[in-house]
Amino acid sequence: MSDRGAVYDLGYTPYSGERLGRRGAIAATYRDGNYRVLGIKRRARKKILPWMLAALVVLPAVVFVGFSFLLSSFSPDADSPFANQQQYFGITATIIFLFVVLAAPELLIPDRREGVLSIYSSRPLRPDDYVAARSASLLTMVAGFMLLPQVLMYIGFSALDADGFFSAIVSNASEIPKFVAASAVYALAYAPLALLISTLAERKSVATGVYLGTMIIGSSLAAFLVDSGTRYAALLGFAEHPTHVVEWIYGASGETVTQRAGFDPWVAMLIIGGVAVASVGIMVWRYRRLM
Repeated sequence: MSDRGAVYDLGYTPYSGERLGRRGAIAATYRDGNYRVLGIKRRARKKILPWMLAALVVLPAVVFVGFSFLLSSFSPDADSPFANQQQYFGITATIIFLFVVLAAPELLIPDRREGVLSIYSSRPLRPDDYVAARSASLLTMVAGFMLLPQVLMYIGFSALDADGFFSAIVSNASEIPKFVAASAVYALAYAPLALLISTLAERKSVATGVYLGTMIIGSSLAAFLVDSGTRYAALLGFAEHPTHVVEWIYGASGETVTQRAGFDPWVAMLIIGGVAVASVGIMVWRYRRLM
C-alpha cells in the first residue's frame, strides 16, 4: 500500500481580477447590507415586508400630489390628513420604525449564527470597518425612505404652483434643510439602538422583541411616570425624542413626553446623540472580540 497522496483537480479558477483591498471590502460589505435589508438577491418572502413598507412610506405622497394635479379643488393643506411636511413625518416615522425592527436583526445576527464573521476576518476588513459598513447600510436606508416622500412632495407641489415650477423651487428652498435634518434625526434615533440590540442578541426574534419593548413600552412607562410626577423619567422615552426635535425644526408644538416634562429640544438631541455614540462604541467593542 502506497503512503503517497493524490492530487485532484477540482476545476477552481484562481482570482485574476483587481484586488481592491480594504476600501473595496468596506464597499462590498456596505452594498451587501443594502441588498440584505431590501431582500435583493434573496428569496421572494424576504422581499415582501421591506418593499411593502417602502411602498407605504411613498404612496401617500404620490396620492396627494396626484390629487393636486387632477383636481383643481384639492388643496394639500386643507384636504390631506397632514397639514404640512412636518406632520407627514408623523406618518412615515411609524412605518420606518417597523422597517428598522425587521432590518437591524437581519443585518447582523445571521453573520454570527452562520459563522460568516471568520470569512470577513480573512479579508482586509477590520471589526471597526464591519460595524461602520453595516451601520451605514441601515442609516442610509432609513434616511433615504424618510427623504424620498418629502422630495416627491417638494417637487410635485412646486410643479403645480401657480407662480411656476422654478419660482416655487426657489421660494420654498428653506424647506430642504428642514426635511433633510428631520430625516437624519429619525435615522439616528431609530437605527443605532436597534443595531446595538442586534449585536447582543443571539436570535432575530429576541432582538425584535427587546427593541420593541425598549421603544414602545419604555416610552409608555416614561409617560406614566412623568404624569405621576417623575420628571426625569421622560429621558427614557426614546421613541419620543425624534418627534420633539422634528417639531422644533419646523417650529411646531406637540405633546411629547419630553415636552410635557419641560425639557428643551437640545436635551432630546443630546439623548439621541448619546445613545447613538454609546451604541456604536459597544458594537465596536463586541466585534473586536468576535473577529
